[in-house]
Amino acid sequence: MPQAYADKFREDGFLVVHGLFDHHDDIAPIRKAYTQLIDALATIYMIETDFAERESYASLSLADRFAILLGASGGAAMHHLDPILNIYLPNYQHHLELPSAQIPALFNFMRQKKLLDVLEHLIGGEIFASPIYHVNFKLAKKHLERVEMVAKSVNQDNPALEGFYNFQVGKTDWHMDAISGLSDSHESQIVNAWIPITEARAENGCLLVIPASHKSGVLPGASDEMIERAIPLEVNPGDVVILDNKLLHGATSNTSTDDYRWAFNFRYLPIGQTSGRPFLPGFVARSRKAPHTELHNPYIWSTMWDRALAYRVEHGAPYSYAALRANEISDEEAKSITAHWQELAPDANGWLRLGRA
Repeated sequence: MPQAYADKFREDGFLVVHGLFDHHDDIAPIRKAYTQLIDALATIYMIETDFAERESYASLSLADRFAILLGASGGAAMHHLDPILNIYLPNYQHHLELPSAQIPALFNFMRQKKLLDVLEHLIGGEIFASPIYHVNFKLAKKHLERVEMVAKSVNQDNPALEGFYNFQVGKTDWHMDAISGLSDSHESQIVNAWIPITEARAENGCLLVIPASHKSGVLPGASDEMIERAIPLEVNPGDVVILDNKLLHGATSNTSTDDYRWAFNFRYLPIGQTSGRPFLPGFVARSRKAPHTELHNPYIWSTMWDRALAYRVEHGAPYSYAALRANEISDEEAKSITAHWQELAPDANGWLRLGRA
């Protein structure tokens, strides 16, 4: 990556790297593996709830199948697929009886050499994969209506009433990623690698960014003046958008008839800096100084998550999301929470021992 790209990232707070990944070799495998996970989960929930139309499931589009999964599970599937925010909800459950959502294809994609090479130019060669990552399916209105219809037909709760439902499948409001982490992480050099699995267009929910807004400090949202400077980022599978942790961004609404937008985002920071979510497991993705500390085994990663989520259910979250967003957690409290977890689970071995003493 030319130095000019790194300079542009620091100036604008975002960077679009076109064609970083090969569609056949890089994107298609994770799309296939994650689709198989979605279909497995949907099958389980359809059988459990005796969903009447499961015979036609396989003939439907992925967006319709995902809508059935959400409806048949009453939204619980998103707790499983994307626990990073849902873990704060009072009705959060750890579904150990389901296939793990931390699948090898996801872990291997987070460690993609091409991606880590780009990140090394931005944050250096000591790269920690944050525990904060998300999967987003921005569904069209017809799919969102199907979710509610399916949920009603099998007597499940309406997923649309879930606290983080819009963020995951609907409209994403203006925010910066830093606001969702403890304050002791606000000065960490965190970057977000936003990776489209489908085309992202203005009609189906592409990213909106406010250039240079990362220079304004940690803000709860965007002012009208800032929003006037927003630009859409229309990208294709194989492209990567890198966002500064303090860049204000959102997404357009999915106004298409039946299209959907699927993307993953993974966060990274220099080893030794704080992630903002210390009670969930990250790992060393690359270390030029100590390569033996890198985690290479996806099954260790998934077990780390199992142990962390089980511990959350047994002991509760260390703080509420409402308190976090209301800025009610002092800097000293944030540092104390992080220090406690660094002692409890300082590395991968610590996560594996969590709750086993």
